[in-house]
Amino acid sequence: MDRKGSKEELFLSVTDTYKEVIAKVCYMYVSADASFDDLYQEVLVNIWQGLDGFRGEAKLSTWIYRAAINTCITWHRRNNRHSRAANMRLDDLTIEPADSGETAEMLEQYQELYRLISRLGPIDKALVTLWLEEKPYDEIGRVMGMTQGAVAVRMHRIKEKLSAMASDLK
Repeated sequence: MDRKGSKEELFLSVTDTYKEVIAKVCYMYVSADASFDDLYQEVLVNIWQGLDGFRGEAKLSTWIYRAAINTCITWHRRNNRHSRAANMRLDDLTIEPADSGETAEMLEQYQELYRLISRLGPIDKALVTLWLEEKPYDEIGRVMGMTQGAVAVRMHRIKEKLSAMASDLK
């Protein structure tokens, strides 16, 4: 990472480059108690505060994922101590009209997938988010502080759980 320039310039560059990553992580943790904007803002604050401490030992993208996921998990734990029913409400999202039936079907499948993922615990959501981003298990492990083997086992269990949840809906 280029450390030339001010902290503000670096922050703006990093957050512009990784805004989609941050948004995807925050989206997975949206709930009745945590709006997307609140989570996104909290992640940005933590990135700002942690930017001086980034040593470059990990890839910047790994550090951003870890900061975003840890912030969202902390937010979730802090604000949902007494409420386990605070899942995001994808039913409230509106889907733009699709060009074709195939696109509409695909959007419905994505909506259903994210509805099921929203029912997972915070750590499992983080793992699935990284997996959906096609991150290799070793990188997911670095972000999550787990071994590659632990990630593989956990992902296998998560996939089984999601499959069972989907079967229950049919």
